[in-house]
Amino acid sequence: MSASRSFVTVFPTAEIQALHWWLVADGALEAKGCDADPLLAAGLKLPSVEDEPVAHIALMPTPLALVRWHDPLDDMTVQQALAAARLAAQSSSLDRENLHIAAVVDDTGQAVTASVGKDIVANGLLQLQALGIDPDVIVPAGWLFAPQDTIVAEADFGFEKLLRAEKMIAPDEPSLRAHLIGDNRVTVLPEASVDRALADAVDNATLNLRCGAFAKKVQAHMTAQQRRLLGWLAAAAVVLSLLIPVVQLVKYHWAAADAQAVALAAAEPVIGAVESVEEADRRLDTRLISENRGNIAFSVPASALFSAVQQTQGVSIERLSYRKDGTVFAALTAVRNEDINPALVALQNAGFVITATPRTDATGSSKADVTVRAP
Repeated sequence: MSASRSFVTVFPTAEIQALHWWLVADGALEAKGCDADPLLAAGLKLPSVEDEPVAHIALMPTPLALVRWHDPLDDMTVQQALAAARLAAQSSSLDRENLHIAAVVDDTGQAVTASVGKDIVANGLLQLQALGIDPDVIVPAGWLFAPQDTIVAEADFGFEKLLRAEKMIAPDEPSLRAHLIGDNRVTVLPEASVDRALADAVDNATLNLRCGAFAKKVQAHMTAQQRRLLGWLAAAAVVLSLLIPVVQLVKYHWAAADAQAVALAAAEPVIGAVESVEEADRRLDTRLISENRGNIAFSVPASALFSAVQQTQGVSIERLSYRKDGTVFAALTAVRNEDINPALVALQNAGFVITATPRTDATGSSKADVTVRAP
């Protein structure tokens, strides 16, 4: 967790009404208290409207969470060691179906588990969420202290006293002291040490019961600065998306202008200087028509020839070709020469210049070799 502030509360049980809380800012304890509404008492907003993220840590009371150290197993990966530790913790419980287990490897490389009832975690989370608190971490309170070799330390959190040794976290009950520590001397930690441990809770809360079925759902959180940056990035993306077609349009315009300039330069020796491609096209068409060249040199007379033949019964086109001199040549055939004449008359009436040479083939059919030129 990366946050400049953290908020520590006691994990609630059914008996707890007011919760102890500690507010940490920039690594130092800023305020603490015990209230029915910890967020309000600490002057914090709900997480959804906070200007910056606040790490929420809940301390599980020692009587509710059993912490065990497990013997290391040789030739096992970290994940295998943690899985074996969970199985060992579960086999030692009398209520296996209702058991929630968290596991971690400590600084010495030994697997450690914390076991607590599922119903306790579920009910406590509901109580915290009703207060607007959704903790990032649930950690046994005694886990915040580093063990000191053979020394047994007593820590008073206000809501409980606990004993912490190298491989022990237990409630400080007078009737249990002799059984737990024997004749060992107990060192009472000063209040400043307890406050220091709470201030460092974000870094030391590694044994996290907020895992498995109770893992916190990850929610994206953005600061005001990040939201502004995202807004600027979105605006920049919109501007870029609009600039891309504009730039392409400008490039196409420049390319078209260059192509027109090349076309006009190529046309100038033929038709003279002109100001636009449209004018050059008109002049070129006019010149081609006057010289009986261009696209209409074949298409127009050929079209007129086909139209005349279709309107004349008994006449068909046997062969059609285009000559270099700009005339269309066609070989017409009919039963009699008189049958071909109406087609030729139709072409002349349409204004085409024609020549016709009649002949007869070996079968006796009438033929006519016809040339057609556009007027």
